[in-house]
Amino acid sequence: MTELNDHELLAEFARSGSEVAFATLTARHVNLVYSAALRFCGDAQHCEEITQAVFIILARKAGKLSPRVVLSGWLYQTARLTAANLVKGEIRRQRREQEAYMQSTLNETDAAAWQQLAPLLDEAMGRLGETDRNAVVLRFFENKTAAEVAAALKITEAAAHKRVNRALEKLRKIFGKRGVALSATLIAGTVAANSVQAAPVGLAATVTAAANGASISATITTLVKGTMKTMTWLKLKFAIGVGVAALLAGGVATVAVSQTGGSDKLTVPEIAKQTQEAYAALTSYSDTAKGVSEGGGQTTETTCTTRLQRPKQYRVEWTTTGGLYVSKGLVWSDGGANYEVMDAADKFAAAKAQTMNDRQTAFAMALGASGGAASTVPGAFFELNFGDKLGAFASGRTEMKREADEKIAGMDCYVVVSVLDGDKLLGNGKMPKNAMVDLKSLGTTTTTLWIGKKDHLIRKSKTTTAGMSVAMKFTDEALKVALERQKKPVTPENLAALRAEMENSMAQLKNSGFVFIETHENIVVNQKFSAADFAR
Repeated sequence: MTELNDHELLAEFARSGSEVAFATLTARHVNLVYSAALRFCGDAQHCEEITQAVFIILARKAGKLSPRVVLSGWLYQTARLTAANLVKGEIRRQRREQEAYMQSTLNETDAAAWQQLAPLLDEAMGRLGETDRNAVVLRFFENKTAAEVAAALKITEAAAHKRVNRALEKLRKIFGKRGVALSATLIAGTVAANSVQAAPVGLAATVTAAANGASISATITTLVKGTMKTMTWLKLKFAIGVGVAALLAGGVATVAVSQTGGSDKLTVPEIAKQTQEAYAALTSYSDTAKGVSEGGGQTTETTCTTRLQRPKQYRVEWTTTGGLYVSKGLVWSDGGANYEVMDAADKFAAAKAQTMNDRQTAFAMALGASGGAASTVPGAFFELNFGDKLGAFASGRTEMKREADEKIAGMDCYVVVSVLDGDKLLGNGKMPKNAMVDLKSLGTTTTTLWIGKKDHLIRKSKTTTAGMSVAMKFTDEALKVALERQKKPVTPENLAALRAEMENSMAQLKNSGFVFIETHENIVVNQKFSAADFAR
């Protein structure tokens, strides 16, 4: 006889009140619900109360759940909401207790990874979208095959593979932000091996009885009412176009605005965070960028090609023309060491590669040499300290505003602006001097981003500085290099003329400031690159 699926059992229970149907459902999913509760509180009695409350809620909603709902995902989310209502302000202490409990039950080979993941897992799961969360629950909590995940989500098996991989990458990123650096493969294996523990013997029978009207405690009654109110509130918010993600950190539900609704009401930090999440979800990215820099009486143009792939492969090459001379630069990594090459255009092919200490250093070099064109998108993709313009917007710590939407290459874009007082970064305008530069004031920097409303990717960037005060001491050696790159003879007359030109540029820079505009075209995401694509 063919085994009834979840929704057939629910329909049977809703129609006839069949205890057998509900008992089958309970036995099928009780371990999942109990384990989610266990990660929140670590207290056996509380976990059993949470589990009972979840299945009572299921019993009450049995006739209302759409056949499109993935029941295991729904039960997991309901368990999270119910647990949050129970633990409230004690969640941090109870997580420590649960961590100790989990550690005692795990084998030594995966205990270290699980010890790091367990306190963060459910908060991270709460930050996923419903479909991503369902995919992870089915694939790793319940150890379903890709074919079974595809059937439950009503998508193709190939799409299910992609969905699971994207969700894993999002989890990896979230864990990384909290100081837990584990590969997606290790996360998948650890969650699959440890996320669901056996519920106490007899709990399924107790749950079934409670769902069918047996006497329950006041605590469970309160939990049921509180969680059902929360679920109704979430549904109402979603229905009016404001998607809600309950980020159950410290027992507090933090509301995040959906990417798909209410876009006209999004704040600048919300738009920036959506953009950060969009880049974090990508497996690869490539584009061509064009930059124009004006300042100090000089105009330079930069063309740049960018290729990025997780976990740490990249190749960014740029050419700058105008100004004093043509120059080229390249930073790259095949996933191992980080390299850079910078030289005059005619020497570039033969120039020796320099090994950088890390990726941050490589892109710090690219930032200055390319005027930002080679670092803005990599800064967002890898969340670097250098070149990540999104960080200032997402932090909400600068003066910000949102301007009227505009179109870039036919795409509707958010337009967001951040204004930064540079002298605060210098510490009252002071900065250590070296042989070449005396930077007395950074002035004010205004950054404008045009972010695609459809894909949440940066399409254009404009950076303007004003009030900068800088004095430069141009040594003969530096000027000789500049003359050689211009293919001019190194004579006293040419040295004097170039020195005067540079000093005049610095004077103009102080008076007029600096503007750099970059645009990103030919954007391709989630393309599979080979190792050869990241070679020099």
